[in-house]
Amino acid sequence: MGSTSHDHRVRHTTVLANPHSRHGAGRVTAEHAVREFEARGIDVELIIGLDAQDAAERAAKAARTDTDAIAVVGGDGSVRLALESTVGTGTPIGVIPAGTGNDVARNLGIPLDDVAAAVEVIALGHTRTVDLGRVTFPDGQCSLFATVAATGFDASVTARAIGMSWPKGQARYTVAALRELIGLRSRHYHVRVDDVDVDDDMVFASIGNTTSYGGGMQITPAAAMDDGMLDVTLAARPSRFPRLTFARVFPTVFSGHHVNHPMVRTLRGREIEFYCDPTALVSIDGDLVGELPATFEAVPGAAVIFAPPSA
Repeated sequence: MGSTSHDHRVRHTTVLANPHSRHGAGRVTAEHAVREFEARGIDVELIIGLDAQDAAERAAKAARTDTDAIAVVGGDGSVRLALESTVGTGTPIGVIPAGTGNDVARNLGIPLDDVAAAVEVIALGHTRTVDLGRVTFPDGQCSLFATVAATGFDASVTARAIGMSWPKGQARYTVAALRELIGLRSRHYHVRVDDVDVDDDMVFASIGNTTSYGGGMQITPAAAMDDGMLDVTLAARPSRFPRLTFARVFPTVFSGHHVNHPMVRTLRGREIEFYCDPTALVSIDGDLVGELPATFEAVPGAAVIFAPPSA
């Protein structure tokens, strides 16, 4: 399918910050970004939300003004909310990484630890049209996501990581995973990926629009943001020594080699339905949003994001 690339002239940008990203560093990063835009002769408006949701609501308002770009300072959760709020407005989103995972930036080739370089990506004006995913629950609640939707073990890891203040970055997910491993449990899943059905006891199931989540964990290593599809990774419960086996397999998620293990199955489709017993948490882009059952769909070409031409 392939993404569509465009050049977009940026004369005015709205810098949108979640002050709680990186435990308060988001504001400092946003102020740095403002200086970098001004140094390039770009008019800037700085908006600092009360929290990620407030920032998203402000993004929706800003996207309907004459601004040329919404530059989101934060992590994947902040980017997700901004994308959800601005879809259909025609205003492209820029990403200045300042979160824990930063996997949207990682998958688009946006510099992770260099504010000036991330601002330069936006100033140069090159954009890509990319897909998003959508999760819908039985009560009609739905949310868009940019990276990965997770259930089971990895959603529980996300829930634990959210409540941890230490360590920082990717290491937080590793520590949370080790703690969750102690109480490892499986659930019986029924999964439909387009016309393929899977019934099995599983430890986790993930749906990826990007290759990674959680700061570079390659959970769906073959996923692409521009193929109109979602990738699914299913991990069956090992019949013998489940904790030991899973403890050996889990570290290979960082390289994507877990997909070669017999307990792991990968699929790809446009619409995925998940049921499980007992129910399981669902996280998207690192935020908990509900419990199974749920339906996941690819939303092709839903977002326009500034990215380097080589991404």
